[in-house]
Amino acid sequence: MKNKGFILHFSLILLGVLFYFVANFQRIAVPGAIFDILEQELSVGAPQITAFGAIFMYIYAFTQLLNGVFVDRYGGYRVMFAGSIIMGLGCLIFPLSSNLVVMYFSRALLGLGGSMFYLSLIKELGNLFSEKDFGIALSVMLFIGYAGGIAANAPFVFAMKYIAWRDILLIIAGVVLVSAIAYLFILPKAQLKNINKGVTLRALPFRLVLHKKHNRNLYSFACCNFGISYVIQTVIGKKFLEDFCSMTSGKAATVLSVMAIIAAVFNIINASLCKMCHNHRVLFLKIASIITFVSLFIICLLIWFDVKSMLIPVIFCVLAGNASLSSLLVPVLHMTNSKMTSGTAVSILNFGFFMMVGFLGTLTGYVLNVFEPERINNTLVYNNNSYLLLFFIFLILSVYEVYKAGKLSNKY
Repeated sequence: MKNKGFILHFSLILLGVLFYFVANFQRIAVPGAIFDILEQELSVGAPQITAFGAIFMYIYAFTQLLNGVFVDRYGGYRVMFAGSIIMGLGCLIFPLSSNLVVMYFSRALLGLGGSMFYLSLIKELGNLFSEKDFGIALSVMLFIGYAGGIAANAPFVFAMKYIAWRDILLIIAGVVLVSAIAYLFILPKAQLKNINKGVTLRALPFRLVLHKKHNRNLYSFACCNFGISYVIQTVIGKKFLEDFCSMTSGKAATVLSVMAIIAAVFNIINASLCKMCHNHRVLFLKIASIITFVSLFIICLLIWFDVKSMLIPVIFCVLAGNASLSSLLVPVLHMTNSKMTSGTAVSILNFGFFMMVGFLGTLTGYVLNVFEPERINNTLVYNNNSYLLLFFIFLILSVYEVYKAGKLSNKY
């Protein structure tokens, strides 16, 4: 009987990991991999296209502040089921519509539903596996999630040679909805914990966390560092490589998939290197801020002098690895906050991450339109001035990042 219970719970977790994979795919694939296609089909400019990514990120970010409470109150399994239905509807509506308002609504559903799996899976993995096996189970879950980001670029673009992008997204929607039905079938058979009505949303933990200056400095640094890298990966990187570096869609998508692979691997590498250096985590964070500044400075120089170098994809990959710092940031937050508020501290970090990506995504759309783009073969191509202005803004943001990193205490 105990073995049957394990199988039921493990089946729910497997389906939850599938949902998490799709959430990561949706987060990166649109608009990044189909930026030009959406511009052509919808006859709109960059601000309207980047809004697809920004809306997802804004909703995803805000719900990070609430999901911890939902998971503690209702349990991860119930939250994941709600997320699967909401995300499934978003997956279905987006490829079936060409109306901007409806498509934006679907992206909001995707952001809301897609946000419900990360904390839920961590919670239920902790309940199902022993402390000895939890780390392995968690790393597998995270890797599969990152694989969704990998699939969202090169494999997605490759598949579009044979199947229309709308049909691909409809297939994914079908998989999600069928999996949600299977989840609903299994859910009543698994013995779930009772709803904990004593868990409510309270403002006190948020006040305690944000009151600490070290926390605020850490959030400022981390959100700039992550936001710059992730907006390149999810919104503008592929388009920039096509416009400025004259890469084909397939090659540019491959670079973005490599970025996703590096991001997945470097959370482990950064943690391992830090451990070898006696866990001087803040020192690593300060070095990361300098790497971000130098990388963006080089990109600005290359754009300024119109040097279409293969160094740019290399720098993108450096930024991806340099932004994979959660394995360092979370321990620092646990060290600098009480056990009562450490979970809230991490949820605020996740909120800041994706809110910054949403903000930078929105900004990117308007900055690209400052200078008139050129239409070539029915594709809008943005000129060097637009990209120079955009990456110069990122560079200024990296200066602020270096400043905030310098404020962090070296004792952590």
